[in-house]
Amino acid sequence: MSWMTPKRAFIGAAAAEGGTKLNAFDNALLKLGIGNVNLVKLSSVIPAHIEWMEKVHDVPIGMLLPTVYAHIESDEPGMTISAALGVGISENNEGGLIYEYSGYCTKEEAEEMVRKMVEEGFAQRGWKLAEFRVASASITVKDKPAAALAVVVMFPY
Repeated sequence: MSWMTPKRAFIGAAAAEGGTKLNAFDNALLKLGIGNVNLVKLSSVIPAHIEWMEKVHDVPIGMLLPTVYAHIESDEPGMTISAALGVGISENNEGGLIYEYSGYCTKEEAEEMVRKMVEEGFAQRGWKLAEFRVASASITVKDKPAAALAVVVMFPY
């Protein structure tokens, strides 16, 4: 298999319930339009000059889709779960970093955590942070298992 440097990316987040924790995760994937593909987990570097998409367009069933994602599932009633991704873009879109976080916390707490991680990652590299994006989802478990998911999906085309 030949891997290509991604040219476009999508950032999004969703929360969902399901009959099981795995079904809740799958339902969140479906909400984002990536429930019928195979996610390939990436580490967290964004290629230079990436173009950001507003939504995931039709992708073939079973496609291998490079993805950075944070997720959490729970079946404990009353618990609030959150997942977030923070995306930092460098000056002149010369590249960037993605940091992910999930936990038993509020959406705002998860967002603050990824912001801090992006800022530290940029400082370590001596890069200037030109743009920060965040995607997050949160849900309080009721009577069904629930999942929170945040993703950056990268496309070679």
